Amino acid sequence: MFNIDTILFEILGYRMSLLELLAVLTGLAAVWYAARANIITWVFAIVNAVLFFMLYYQVNLYSAMVLQIFFFCNAIYGWFNWRRQSSDGDKPVTLLSHKARVFWVAGIIAFALAMGTVMGKIHLWLPDFFPVKATFVYTDAMIAVMSIAASLLCARLKLENWILWILVNIMSIAMYAMRGIMLVSVQYVIFLAMAIYGFMQWRRKVNLK
Repeated sequence: MFNIDTILFEILGYRMSLLELLAVLTGLAAVWYAARANIITWVFAIVNAVLFFMLYYQVNLYSAMVLQIFFFCNAIYGWFNWRRQSSDGDKPVTLLSHKARVFWVAGIIAFALAMGTVMGKIHLWLPDFFPVKATFVYTDAMIAVMSIAASLLCARLKLENWILWILVNIMSIAMYAMRGIMLVSVQYVIFLAMAIYGFMQWRRKVNLK
Protein backbone atom coordinates (compact mmCIF):
# COMPACT_ATOMS: atom_id res chain seq x y z
CA MET A 1 0.00 0.00 0.00
CA PHE A 2 2.73 2.48 0.95
CA ASN A 3 5.09 1.54 -1.85
CA ILE A 4 5.82 4.13 -4.51
CA ASP A 5 5.35 1.41 -7.14
CA THR A 6 1.76 0.81 -5.98
CA ILE A 7 0.03 3.00 -8.56
CA LEU A 8 -3.33 4.54 -7.72
CA PHE A 9 -3.99 6.07 -11.14
CA GLU A 10 -2.25 7.53 -14.19
CA ILE A 11 -2.72 11.06 -15.50
CA LEU A 12 -1.05 12.55 -18.57
CA GLY A 13 1.39 9.65 -18.54
CA TYR A 14 2.41 10.21 -14.91
CA ARG A 15 1.86 7.22 -12.63
CA MET A 16 0.52 8.41 -9.29
CA SER A 17 1.13 6.30 -6.20
CA LEU A 18 -1.15 6.39 -3.17
CA LEU A 19 1.86 7.19 -0.99
CA GLU A 20 2.83 10.26 -3.01
CA LEU A 21 -0.75 11.51 -3.19
CA LEU A 22 -1.36 11.21 0.56
CA ALA A 23 2.00 12.80 1.36
CA VAL A 24 1.24 15.77 -0.87
CA LEU A 25 -2.30 16.29 0.46
CA THR A 26 -1.27 16.19 4.13
CA GLY A 27 1.64 18.51 3.36
CA LEU A 28 -0.65 21.05 1.71
CA ALA A 29 -3.01 20.91 4.69
CA ALA A 30 -0.13 21.42 7.14
CA VAL A 31 1.18 24.50 5.31
CA TRP A 32 -2.30 25.98 4.86
CA TYR A 33 -3.06 25.80 8.57
CA ALA A 34 0.44 27.05 9.47
CA ALA A 35 -0.07 30.12 7.29
CA ARG A 36 -3.26 30.80 9.25
CA ALA A 37 -1.46 30.15 12.57
CA ASN A 38 -3.90 27.33 13.36
CA ILE A 39 -2.67 24.66 15.77
CA ILE A 40 -4.20 21.85 13.65
CA THR A 41 -1.19 22.32 11.36
CA TRP A 42 0.87 20.13 13.69
CA VAL A 43 -1.51 17.16 13.39
CA PHE A 44 -1.14 17.15 9.61
CA ALA A 45 2.60 17.70 10.01
CA ILE A 46 2.97 14.51 12.07
CA VAL A 47 1.15 12.37 9.49
CA ASN A 48 3.02 14.09 6.66
CA ALA A 49 6.41 13.32 8.21
CA VAL A 50 5.64 9.61 8.41
CA LEU A 51 4.45 9.44 4.79
CA PHE A 52 7.38 11.39 3.37
CA PHE A 53 9.87 9.33 5.37
CA MET A 54 8.68 6.27 3.46
CA LEU A 55 8.59 8.10 0.13
CA TYR A 56 12.06 9.63 0.32
CA TYR A 57 13.66 6.36 1.37
CA GLN A 58 12.28 4.73 -1.76
CA VAL A 59 13.65 7.45 -4.09
CA ASN A 60 17.08 7.63 -2.37
CA LEU A 61 16.78 11.18 -1.04
CA TYR A 62 18.34 10.32 2.31
CA SER A 63 18.80 13.84 3.68
CA ALA A 64 15.13 14.52 3.04
CA MET A 65 14.27 11.18 4.65
CA VAL A 66 16.24 11.92 7.83
CA LEU A 67 14.63 15.36 7.90
CA GLN A 68 11.23 13.74 8.45
CA ILE A 69 12.37 12.41 11.83
CA PHE A 70 13.04 15.97 12.89
CA PHE A 71 9.73 17.18 11.42
CA PHE A 72 7.90 14.51 13.43
CA CYS A 73 9.53 15.59 16.71
CA ASN A 74 9.21 19.29 15.92
CA ALA A 75 5.50 18.88 15.19
CA ILE A 76 4.97 17.46 18.67
CA TYR A 77 7.00 20.34 20.15
CA GLY A 78 5.10 22.87 18.04
CA TRP A 79 1.76 21.50 19.18
CA PHE A 80 2.61 21.91 22.88
CA ASN A 81 4.34 25.26 22.38
CA TRP A 82 1.40 26.76 20.51
CA ARG A 83 -1.01 25.43 23.13
CA ARG A 84 0.86 27.51 25.70
CA GLN A 85 0.07 30.68 23.77
CA SER A 86 -2.93 32.85 24.51
CA SER A 87 -6.22 30.97 24.56
CA ASP A 88 -7.91 33.44 22.19
CA GLY A 89 -5.60 32.33 19.37
CA ASP A 90 -3.79 35.67 19.05
CA LYS A 91 -0.27 34.27 18.92
CA PRO A 92 2.64 36.74 19.41
CA VAL A 93 4.72 36.65 16.21
CA THR A 94 8.15 38.27 16.65
CA LEU A 95 11.36 38.97 14.71
CA LEU A 96 14.89 37.68 15.20
CA SER A 97 17.59 40.17 16.17
CA HIS A 98 20.27 41.01 13.57
CA LYS A 99 22.82 39.01 15.57
CA ALA A 100 20.50 36.01 15.68
CA ARG A 101 19.98 36.18 11.91
CA VAL A 102 23.73 36.00 11.29
CA PHE A 103 23.95 33.05 13.67
CA TRP A 104 21.15 31.18 11.89
CA VAL A 105 22.60 31.78 8.40
CA ALA A 106 26.09 30.65 9.44
CA GLY A 107 24.66 27.59 11.15
CA ILE A 108 22.58 26.62 8.13
CA ILE A 109 25.59 26.77 5.80
CA ALA A 110 27.85 24.81 8.16
CA PHE A 111 25.34 22.06 8.88
CA ALA A 112 24.34 21.74 5.22
CA LEU A 113 27.96 21.17 4.19
CA ALA A 114 28.42 18.61 6.96
CA MET A 115 25.18 16.80 6.19
CA GLY A 116 25.91 16.72 2.46
CA THR A 117 29.32 15.17 3.11
CA VAL A 118 27.84 12.48 5.35
CA MET A 119 24.93 11.65 3.06
CA GLY A 120 27.25 11.46 0.08
CA LYS A 121 29.12 8.60 1.76
CA ILE A 122 26.40 6.89 3.79
CA HIS A 123 25.84 4.24 1.11
CA LEU A 124 29.46 3.17 1.67
CA TRP A 125 29.17 3.03 5.45
CA LEU A 126 25.70 1.44 5.71
CA PRO A 127 25.11 -0.42 2.44
CA ASP A 128 22.49 -2.71 3.99
CA PHE A 129 20.24 0.24 4.80
CA PHE A 130 21.26 2.58 1.96
CA PRO A 131 22.12 0.35 -1.03
CA VAL A 132 21.98 3.19 -3.58
CA LYS A 133 24.06 6.38 -3.56
CA ALA A 134 22.13 9.51 -2.58
CA THR A 135 21.13 11.89 -5.35
CA PHE A 136 21.49 15.71 -5.40
CA VAL A 137 23.52 15.38 -2.21
CA TYR A 138 24.31 19.00 -1.31
CA THR A 139 21.10 20.46 -2.69
CA ASP A 140 19.14 17.89 -0.70
CA ALA A 141 21.20 18.66 2.41
CA MET A 142 20.73 22.42 2.07
CA ILE A 143 16.98 21.98 1.69
CA ALA A 144 16.94 19.67 4.71
CA VAL A 145 18.90 22.01 6.99
CA MET A 146 16.99 25.11 5.89
CA SER A 147 13.75 23.22 6.53
CA ILE A 148 14.90 22.32 10.03
CA ALA A 149 15.74 25.94 10.74
CA ALA A 150 12.42 27.14 9.30
CA SER A 151 10.47 24.60 11.36
CA LEU A 152 12.21 25.63 14.58
CA LEU A 153 11.53 29.28 13.85
CA CYS A 154 7.90 28.47 13.02
CA ALA A 155 7.44 26.64 16.32
CA ARG A 156 8.91 29.71 18.06
CA LEU A 157 6.59 32.01 16.08
CA LYS A 158 9.40 33.91 14.31
CA LEU A 159 8.46 35.71 11.09
CA GLU A 160 11.73 34.75 9.39
CA ASN A 161 10.58 31.14 9.11
CA TRP A 162 8.58 32.08 6.01
CA ILE A 163 11.59 33.62 4.27
CA LEU A 164 13.42 30.33 4.69
CA TRP A 165 10.39 28.38 3.47
CA ILE A 166 10.23 30.53 0.34
CA LEU A 167 13.87 29.65 -0.45
CA VAL A 168 13.31 25.97 0.39
CA ASN A 169 10.32 25.80 -1.92
CA ILE A 170 12.15 27.35 -4.88
CA MET A 171 15.02 24.85 -4.54
CA SER A 172 12.63 21.94 -4.01
CA ILE A 173 10.60 22.66 -7.14
CA ALA A 174 13.69 22.14 -9.28
CA MET A 175 15.16 19.18 -7.38
CA TYR A 176 12.02 17.06 -7.27
CA ALA A 177 11.22 17.78 -10.92
CA MET A 178 14.69 16.55 -11.89
CA ARG A 179 14.24 13.51 -9.65
CA GLY A 180 11.00 12.65 -11.46
CA ILE A 181 8.60 13.08 -8.54
CA MET A 182 6.40 15.50 -10.43
CA LEU A 183 3.46 15.80 -8.04
CA VAL A 184 5.84 16.60 -5.19
CA SER A 185 7.42 19.28 -7.40
CA VAL A 186 3.99 20.74 -8.13
CA GLN A 187 3.25 20.61 -4.41
CA TYR A 188 6.22 22.90 -3.80
CA VAL A 189 4.89 25.39 -6.33
CA ILE A 190 1.76 25.55 -4.18
CA PHE A 191 3.91 25.65 -1.04
CA LEU A 192 5.74 28.65 -2.50
CA ALA A 193 2.49 30.55 -2.94
CA MET A 194 1.39 29.54 0.57
CA ALA A 195 4.73 30.63 2.05
CA ILE A 196 4.34 34.07 0.50
CA TYR A 197 0.79 34.20 1.87
CA GLY A 198 2.01 33.00 5.26
CA PHE A 199 4.70 35.69 5.35
CA MET A 200 2.13 38.41 4.66
CA GLN A 201 -0.30 37.02 7.25
CA TRP A 202 2.33 36.70 9.97
CA ARG A 203 3.80 40.11 9.10
CA ARG A 204 0.57 41.66 10.28
CA LYS A 205 0.95 39.89 13.62
CA VAL A 206 4.51 41.03 14.30
CA ASN A 207 4.98 42.70 17.63
CA LEU A 208 7.56 45.40 16.83
CA LYS A 209 7.83 46.30 20.49
